[in-house]
Amino acid sequence: MHEVRLQTYWADADVAGIVYFANFFRLVEQAEEELYLRAGTPRQGLLDEHKVWMPRVEAHVNFTAPIRNGRAIRVRLDPHFKGEKTVRFEFEIVDDETSASLAKGYMTAVCVDRARFKATPIPEPIRQILSS
Repeated sequence: MHEVRLQTYWADADVAGIVYFANFFRLVEQAEEELYLRAGTPRQGLLDEHKVWMPRVEAHVNFTAPIRNGRAIRVRLDPHFKGEKTVRFEFEIVDDETSASLAKGYMTAVCVDRARFKATPIPEPIRQILSS
């Protein structure tokens, strides 16, 4: 499981000072980006090199508590391969200070060839980073 600490900001929140629900997915995407950076390879470079994209085809989240504006959080990201073309990113968002669970869910991505936008096997270098 991969874990990254992130800070929330005013721009993430609604007028009530609570992180807007759609921004939970952005925070998960940011944690995924950190996974690649920690492996020493920017995600975009790998996608360009292998001429693929990884569009999200499914997303789900259960909210258990609000994230208040300005709070530090930790995103726990656990990639699971579903065959050779699909990866499901299971995640949990917790409060950095209390470790209280704030949300749990998943996002599913399918690897597609850029030229045809058809499903294709996840390239081995991407698979290795997500497996580590």
